[in-house]
Formats: sequence, C-alpha cells, structure tokens
Amino acid sequence: MKLNVNFRQGMKIPFAMALIMMLSACQSIWDTSPEFGSTINGAIQDQLVNPNAPAGNKKVTTGLDGGAAKGAVDNYQKSFEVRVPTSSGTYPAGAAMGTSSGAR
Repeated sequence: MKLNVNFRQGMKIPFAMALIMMLSACQSIWDTSPEFGSTINGAIQDQLVNPNAPAGNKKVTTGLDGGAAKGAVDNYQKSFEVRVPTSSGTYPAGAAMGTSSGAR
C-alpha cells in the first residue's frame, strides 16, 4: 500500500506542535519592580543642561517674522523635490564635466 501524502499537509501537524511548544514557553505575566527603568531615566535627567528650562526664563522669545519663516519652510520643503534633468543636457549648478582640474 502506497501512502499519497502531500508534503505540505504532512508538515502541518509537526509545525503546529512545534508552535504550541514554543508558545507554551512564553511568560504571560511580567511583574516589574517599581524601580524598573529608573537607571535610564536618571541618565537622561543627568544629561539635561537645565531640567527646569522654561520655568526660569524671563526673556521674551523672539524669532523670525512671518514672511521669513514661511520662506524658510518653503525652501526646506523644496529641498526634498527630485529634479528631472532637462533634455538639453545641462547640469545643475556646481556640477562639473570631465576630469578634475587638480595638479598632476
């Protein structure tokens, strides 16, 4: 008698058994101590120059006027646009063609 078992169907049961065994090893409850992460939080606080920075600042915050700020944001957004090369074969500003002009 010849068994006609598809390889994929034959692998379903062992795979399911292995998956069940791996999942049974997972811990479902993790009880942390109250001090968990205090070392990291302490290191972050130690790296701050002034942890209470906005509280003691009596100066008026000044910045750019509206037009200059909008221009800066627009230039920043334009910097991510991909330029399509022109059909005339010109290069963008700053690009050089040929070999370098350094000393030999």
